[in-house]
Amino acid sequence: MIRYVRHELMAAVALLTAAAAGAAVGVRVVGGASVRAGTVAWVAVAALAFLALSARLRSSRLKWVGDVREFEAAVPLPGGRPAGRDHTLRKALRFSLFLLPSVAIGLLGLPSVLLVALALSLDWLAKAAVGARWERRNGRRLWLGHDPADPNRLSYCPVTRPPSTRTATDAPAG
Repeated sequence: MIRYVRHELMAAVALLTAAAAGAAVGVRVVGGASVRAGTVAWVAVAALAFLALSARLRSSRLKWVGDVREFEAAVPLPGGRPAGRDHTLRKALRFSLFLLPSVAIGLLGLPSVLLVALALSLDWLAKAAVGARWERRNGRRLWLGHDPADPNRLSYCPVTRPPSTRTATDAPAG
């Protein structure tokens, strides 16, 4: 199992890094003189506008784009907090699956195609931000991968452990 916010952040960082590497290769192949400051400024403004729009849509309850309904439909995690696992191999595979096509697109001299990767990574960042905001407001941590039959189903656990039970004489149970 992996925490939902961490999953979205790691995917966004991996794709953003791969897109940047592909764009750097593409600029080098096409020639560095073709990149103008106006183009970079336009891409930056468009990226910020897309991030704001994506975050707004993701934080809504709209049926196909909003994530709040999915967060509220999460099931409680049996047994409290999950044990943490290291997914180093999964992270390396995800990064290489993003990096290889991005570099290939850059080698073909099509760095503008990498704007799609930029948009996807910004959408994942928005999903992570909306998930973190929901977690903070509701006092729950969202987890992915609890159900092997449906690994995309969300589950949750409380942020803090519940207080220990006590007996009628206020002595710790146990």
